[in-house]
Amino acid sequence: MIETRGMTKVFGGLVAVNDLDMKVRRGTIHGFVGPNGAGKTTTIKMLVGLLRCSSGKGLIKGLAAGSKDARRIVGYSPERPPLYSDMTTEDYLKFMARLSGLKSAEAVNRTAELLDLVELTGFKDSKVGGFSAGMKQRLGLAQALVNHPELIILDEPTANLDPTGRRTVINKLKKLNYEHNITILISSHILPELEQLIDSVTLINKGKSVIENDLDQVKEDFKRDRYRINTSDNKRVIDTLKVKSYVDDIQVDQAGDIHITCLDAQILQDDLIDIITEHKLRLTTFDEETIKLDDIYSQSLNIGEEQ
Repeated sequence: MIETRGMTKVFGGLVAVNDLDMKVRRGTIHGFVGPNGAGKTTTIKMLVGLLRCSSGKGLIKGLAAGSKDARRIVGYSPERPPLYSDMTTEDYLKFMARLSGLKSAEAVNRTAELLDLVELTGFKDSKVGGFSAGMKQRLGLAQALVNHPELIILDEPTANLDPTGRRTVINKLKKLNYEHNITILISSHILPELEQLIDSVTLINKGKSVIENDLDQVKEDFKRDRYRINTSDNKRVIDTLKVKSYVDDIQVDQAGDIHITCLDAQILQDDLIDIITEHKLRLTTFDEETIKLDDIYSQSLNIGEEQ
């Protein structure tokens, strides 16, 4: 659905996006992550036609990104949707529907559908200027859907929302993807929520792609033996294990649990049994931890710094 080939954007002497190759499969939800200033928003703007590539190109379903034909199948909502404060919700969506090329009667019907989808029907006569941040984000999502797009591109759609507002938006996106097979490219800094939503991920740093693949495969690639441990004497356990060559990292969380990343799980288990037996400790927790998108993000940024 989306492909970039050597996509590059230079502002003066600043390279914002550097030879970016990225693919997003049709019907998937693809996460687009990276630190502030990494080039995410610039990439998105090139994909939707708000900026031109300095070199390379972007394709949407084989069509040149930003072309008239490509724009017909793309919906876009930036971090701060372009809403008009003095318009009512209904009038705003009708206006955007007409701008997208819908006839008057079709615009009316589409507006009613979208108000129902984003649960704003009860506010159709309310002016947008009085909306909360969450309501504005939902309206921005509705705006991105007026032209029945095959692809929607969302830049920080849950930014500045409370947990309830974020869950509402995330659930709407899942529904759109599942029921309508809409491809979604989503940029977000809220990684734990993003992890529950996406099928695949691209991480960029300093304008370059650091990692890209299906999320499950990325997790497998970055998997390490990591355990959460709690005993009746965690200090003794830490002091004993921290000098072991197979122990890669030891951290203690706010609850006092030990988190150990190791190179050989079997040796760790054997040594832990020896410590517990010798010092007559009580073992209350020994759980294997699965790698999270947050962990992958941190490790990948280190890779990006080395490149």
